[in-house]
Amino acid sequence: MRDLFEVVPHNLFSLLASRQRAVYFRALMVLWNCYQREIRFRRGDLVTYLISEMERDLAGWSDDSEALDDPFADGDVRETESGRADTVQREAFSLPHANARVPWVDGGSSNAGLPDAGAAGEGLTESGGLDADMPDAGTLSGKAHALIRRLVATGWLQAIPDETGFDETLIVPRYASVLLDALYRIVHPAEQRYNAIVYSVYSNLRTANEERDEFMLQALQSAHDHTIALRESLRALLHNIHTYYQNLHLRQEIRELLAEHFDSYQVAVAIAMYHPLKTFDSVYRFRPRVLQILRDWLASPSLLQQMAASLLGQRPDLTPEDARAEVVQRIQFIADTFESLDDLLQEIDRRNAHYSRASVDRLQYLLNTDRDVKGKLVQLLRALPPLTADVHHPLLEAMRELPLFQVRYADPDALYREPRRRQRGRPQPLRRPAGADDAAFAAEARELVERANAIFSPQRIAAFIREQMGDRARLPASALRLRELDDFLRTMVAVVRSDEPEMPYEIDWTDADGGEDKPDLVRVGDYGVPQITFVRKEG
Repeated sequence: MRDLFEVVPHNLFSLLASRQRAVYFRALMVLWNCYQREIRFRRGDLVTYLISEMERDLAGWSDDSEALDDPFADGDVRETESGRADTVQREAFSLPHANARVPWVDGGSSNAGLPDAGAAGEGLTESGGLDADMPDAGTLSGKAHALIRRLVATGWLQAIPDETGFDETLIVPRYASVLLDALYRIVHPAEQRYNAIVYSVYSNLRTANEERDEFMLQALQSAHDHTIALRESLRALLHNIHTYYQNLHLRQEIRELLAEHFDSYQVAVAIAMYHPLKTFDSVYRFRPRVLQILRDWLASPSLLQQMAASLLGQRPDLTPEDARAEVVQRIQFIADTFESLDDLLQEIDRRNAHYSRASVDRLQYLLNTDRDVKGKLVQLLRALPPLTADVHHPLLEAMRELPLFQVRYADPDALYREPRRRQRGRPQPLRRPAGADDAAFAAEARELVERANAIFSPQRIAAFIREQMGDRARLPASALRLRELDDFLRTMVAVVRSDEPEMPYEIDWTDADGGEDKPDLVRVGDYGVPQITFVRKEG
């Protein structure tokens, strides 16, 4: 394993360990923002970003004492490849001189990782001071330039001369880009899209399984990467809940506990991460399909050989056996991860439930704990019977000699009385009126049914709509002729029966919802009818 400081400068993290680390961190975030927006940027561009976003920080920032913060300012004794102890002199804000040998680049023996000495020293005199053409060190521009030199000196930036002018183009090394992204994600956690990750795994595998072309290995690699992201996201959620659980005992005030629970946990964990995980079923929906595709691939030697051949094209150093083993390992990893998701999800549910119960218990403890004289008095008064109670209690007798008085006052709650629930008795069946004839009642009911069938039977409804439509193929609601209440009722029944196959019409609902300039209902005589259209069926 390579040593970290064979890749990154030895003083890369000195900015975050200095007394003004907050200013340097904001400068790194400004650098990240500039790096994300600009394809390439010069020193002047970054100066503009710094002044725009850190004007107040730059106004109060001074570089006079930064040499005291640099642990390598007075020399860092390091051992070179030859075994000799060399002292690496570092200045607080000046770049290395042209003859300096920087041991952290290319195995510790070259200056390949640094900008050219002429470019790096632009604006500096031979003595290391500022040129007359450079901005005054006390101005915002001068401080921004000094801050950039500090970033260059510590390895967060590299300066290369511009071919078209005297300005410098700033380069963010790869290691610095990775660290800047990590720092930004720590401060601004990304929204966890578990369902999108699961669907991406399924979509990649399904497409590859259907097409079975030369891109199957790329689909497997993408599914493998998304599976790792899913596992790490769920583990991060689990550990995050546990962190909040462990911090409960540190909250000594009710206000702190409530603020952490509602402003931090509910927003950053429950709503952003836990709730989406529990309200979508993508894991259980796509997992059987993912596992079935992977099992089919493992059972097909020709597919494994095809993907192994593609892997050999990417990595010629592998043997055919090693390539096939790596393909099988990736397939098995995805399958094992999806099969073990149940245990991980159950553990997340258990930790979340434990935290919720523990936070409630902690809140009750803080509410009931007597931490001051007022709390003790309240607890004492609550333990005593009312002063007017006719009981013999030694404490109550002693309290009656004290100047204590019972005070009553009216407030909105005093006018409220809890409603009393009515005791419902046993329900009794309806009694038929005296003198009612069963035969007459049955005859009236039969007559009512026959009348309803005569008016609203399917044949009558179909005839009613045919009469309304005449020779037209389409009948809008505004053209209906509703002369009486029965016509309106027939129209309602016609809408209900429109889906029946024996009806000679169907309904077009295009205009039923209205619009910006169309009402939902149309007036037909005394009745309101939806904006529908009766359409005659062909044939």
